[in-house]
Amino acid sequence: MDPATAASKVQVKPERLVSWETGEQRPTLSQLLKLANVYKRNPAVFYMPEPPPEQVPVHDFRRLADAHAAAVSPELRHEIRLAAGRRGTLLEILGPDAPQTRLPEIRLEGTDTEEAAAAIRKHLGIPLAEQKTWREPRAAFQRWREALEGIGVLVFQTTHVDVREMRGFSIVEPQLPVILLNGGDAHAGRAFSAIHELCHLILRDGGLCLPGNHEREAGGNDHEVLCNRVAGAVLVPAPALLTEPAVRRTAGREGWTDIDLAALAREFGSSREAILRRLLILGRTTERFYRLKRQQFQAEWEAQQERDFAVPVHTRTLNRLGRLYARTVLEGFYDGRVSASDLARHLGMRLKHLSEFEAAVYRS
Repeated sequence: MDPATAASKVQVKPERLVSWETGEQRPTLSQLLKLANVYKRNPAVFYMPEPPPEQVPVHDFRRLADAHAAAVSPELRHEIRLAAGRRGTLLEILGPDAPQTRLPEIRLEGTDTEEAAAAIRKHLGIPLAEQKTWREPRAAFQRWREALEGIGVLVFQTTHVDVREMRGFSIVEPQLPVILLNGGDAHAGRAFSAIHELCHLILRDGGLCLPGNHEREAGGNDHEVLCNRVAGAVLVPAPALLTEPAVRRTAGREGWTDIDLAALAREFGSSREAILRRLLILGRTTERFYRLKRQQFQAEWEAQQERDFAVPVHTRTLNRLGRLYARTVLEGFYDGRVSASDLARHLGMRLKHLSEFEAAVYRS
């Protein structure tokens, strides 16, 4: 944070904050605790001789195509630290029983995109017949997330991070690797980002995800382009899409109506944009038409964000943490490895919501 922003949150003048940083003056204990809350750090950190190093490289994330390169926000830095910390929490609770993650053992580079996508889908255990019963993006995202957690991948969601800054982030580890998604993104966008980041985990590069990369289809060695293509093929397989009646009967490459695109999106539990992107890659529409429709879809999505939906605390917490993390922490509490105070801290939730949270976690 810049000094003016941080000082306003602590309710002091910027000059006073700077004097604390230079050592000319010292904050009171009350002010120190406010600083700890503002900076999202343990108060003990301020007694260290120098700031602790970042444990996770923050360059490792994917942004929206039209976002501008900028410094990583305090909110995103905090979410990345939280994600890494949650992984550490599970490793501490599980100890030697921590599972080895079962990533698909396939080669993405130099492999046919559709074949790679089919192998990933098979490994995750999601047949196309099941996918076509979901009918809407929320259910689709939840099922893809459960499949990833089923092979030992932690899938967390952010809060209060602008979707224009970040959509997906991954931490590559042999045990319990992490995928961090933006909780403010559309459900279809989160599903795409989840599979995109899975591809980065398979490539074991964590994903150097920069603005605009997903718009480039040239350069077959570019991991961003590769991950986007494979993710699209996992979510909307070409053989299934090309046999859809709406695809077979559409004559013009720019003759796609919103009704047709919406019907196809429901069929695959995806978004209209994802469907249209797949049609573009398969030569069934034009770049010009895709870009025009993408602007329309983006405007519609932004208009929807003005709505304010109240979500219960236990639901919001589970959405943020995922069932794999939640169940592991709860089971540690049940068998005495996690205290009640640590349980509240690990969940980021007051224990008065615990019974509702437990019911949601173990609901089939």
